[in-house]
Amino acid sequence: MIIPLVGCSKKEATTGTKVVPKTPMQILTDRVNASDTKDSSQDQSIVDLSTRITSEIAAVSQVDLSPINARLGVLESLGFADVVGNLSFLAVRVTSLESYNISARLTALEAKFNTSPTATPVPNGSTPTPTPVPPTNCSLVKKPASPSPNNGNMSMPNSSIMFQWAECNASGYEFWFGTDPAVLTRIAVLEKDVLAYPFPAPISNSYYFWRVVAISPCGNQSTMWWFKTQ
Repeated sequence: MIIPLVGCSKKEATTGTKVVPKTPMQILTDRVNASDTKDSSQDQSIVDLSTRITSEIAAVSQVDLSPINARLGVLESLGFADVVGNLSFLAVRVTSLESYNISARLTALEAKFNTSPTATPVPNGSTPTPTPVPPTNCSLVKKPASPSPNNGNMSMPNSSIMFQWAECNASGYEFWFGTDPAVLTRIAVLEKDVLAYPFPAPISNSYYFWRVVAISPCGNQSTMWWFKTQ
């Protein structure tokens, strides 16, 4: 029976150095030390991560939110009537641009340029006398003004209303009406001498918008107004 000797050294064949085998207690001690080193590294990683999270939270808490709060304060201070009035103003500006009808005018000019002139026969070689056409004084064509009911009236009765406006030297008028300034409905096309039109506003406690388009060869002109029923 051969009993191995613990701690005995043996000689390596290649290098000639002696290697002393470790005892079980030494092997166990090495493993414990290695485990402690690994746990210490993980603990340090956790500490680093905690430090980074704390730094990010501190940075977020230092963000200046005063400009946003100021904007929110302005919005909260506005009443419903102010918002409706601003929307009405924007709608009037958009409608004014649309009333120029630029696309249609450009199309008409293009058609005129593309049309070949027709020769007019001249008897006995004489020169025909052109018929004079009175020019249109575009400076006299103005936007509709002096509305009735007046713009911004907050206590109109919810019944039939006589809408009126001042004369604009137009060849005719269009009356538009509705509850949404962006989607008004054309109610009637009127002759140039008609400066009033009756129409109901049946819903109480509601905002209504209306505009009059002055039709003119120089380009249409329009104005929008609004009121609120009782």
